[in-house]
Amino acid sequence: MDHKSGVNLKRVAAFFRRTTVGPVCRVQSTSDIERWQVSKAYFSLITYLNDASTEIQGIRNTDTFPVSQNIHRLAAIFDSLDAMIVSNPPAPVVHGTNASASFDPSNKSYRRWAHSMLRDIYQMVERAVPASKCRHVNELGVYLSGAFGSSTKIEYGTGHELSFMFFLCALFKAQILSREEDLSASVLVLFDRYLKFVRRLQVTYSVTSSNWHGGYSLDKFQFVPFIWGFAQLCYEGPFSPRKMLDEATIAKYKKEYMLIDCVGHMANTYIGTFARHSSLLWSLAALSSWTKIHRGLMFMYMEEILLDFDNLNALRFGELMSFEEDKSGRQLGNARLGVMSPLRRQMGDNQDDQDQDQDQDQELTSRSVTPSISKMELNEGGKNKPIVDDVMSNSGLSVGSDSTSLSGVSINLPTWMDDGPSIKKHTFKN
Repeated sequence: MDHKSGVNLKRVAAFFRRTTVGPVCRVQSTSDIERWQVSKAYFSLITYLNDASTEIQGIRNTDTFPVSQNIHRLAAIFDSLDAMIVSNPPAPVVHGTNASASFDPSNKSYRRWAHSMLRDIYQMVERAVPASKCRHVNELGVYLSGAFGSSTKIEYGTGHELSFMFFLCALFKAQILSREEDLSASVLVLFDRYLKFVRRLQVTYSVTSSNWHGGYSLDKFQFVPFIWGFAQLCYEGPFSPRKMLDEATIAKYKKEYMLIDCVGHMANTYIGTFARHSSLLWSLAALSSWTKIHRGLMFMYMEEILLDFDNLNALRFGELMSFEEDKSGRQLGNARLGVMSPLRRQMGDNQDDQDQDQDQDQELTSRSVTPSISKMELNEGGKNKPIVDDVMSNSGLSVGSDSTSLSGVSINLPTWMDDGPSIKKHTFKN
């Protein structure tokens, strides 16, 4: 046997020695929760949440930031899933000969959509990842297919959202996405695309919430967009928490900030006031610190969502998101908030360079073509206005009116402390 043949046989043997079993459920009893808290997957998830929170603070959804081709290809998966919704519209149900048609609350069309999704999702993932990473398609497909709700119960909740978080973490673990290039876009492009898609599923097919307390009084379905939504505002937020539920804030900022997009969606789809359907979110509007709210929500997520047996029992673990104990000795830290993130600093440097180039171009034009026209006159005419003016016009806290919807009412307000939340009663006065 020649050397080349021997090498090939070793490669074949190594391939078959690798486990071919896909991700499996590992939390089968409450005693397994302790193992989950020291697992590699748990550390990867919390680290990703914190690192992404640090990176996106001060960044708006509408800002120009790096978006790689891998992010574009992964986001395109949702275009295909959207097309499946069009192909499987809600099934009308006629109640009697003279009754008008309504839609089946236990919608069979959702089950047909889910069947189509499960049939094609692995091929979609395979097309979206580099050819060199195809060995991870099975695991990635399991996480992604578990992120769209239960076709049996027609419901969706934070456990399905957690499966998508596993999908995002696994993309970084497999080095399909890069921490240096894709961290912000994984949140503001890829997760945002996912969020808008599952909202469409919920509304189109009348999907109910699987959360026993409606997203713990934040949202009936989601939790993570609030963690990242508050993180965006931790550096130079253009309005205070007291303004986040106001109609004027929603109208102005819903396209720019994930939190306000969530608030606007809830205002349009939920019945009643925020005090009634989202009591915790309504209470958080009374606080003055974005960073304090973020820290409290992270604590709540770790205690209420990541320790919920029903969420964990349906979750699967594989090679990339491993249930094995993390023996690296690393400690779980916190997001570094309230400071300029590296991406924001880079964007500021790029903006300064653009403004400098623009000023030089204007100066050359003024000298050679229209020496009598000043820079102020150009701005007033709506041309050659520096981009930095738009940025500065939205910086700082919004003053707004003196009265808010919180005036003259009593609520149970969470007070977040290092050892966990306690509850105090606070009355707001005009």
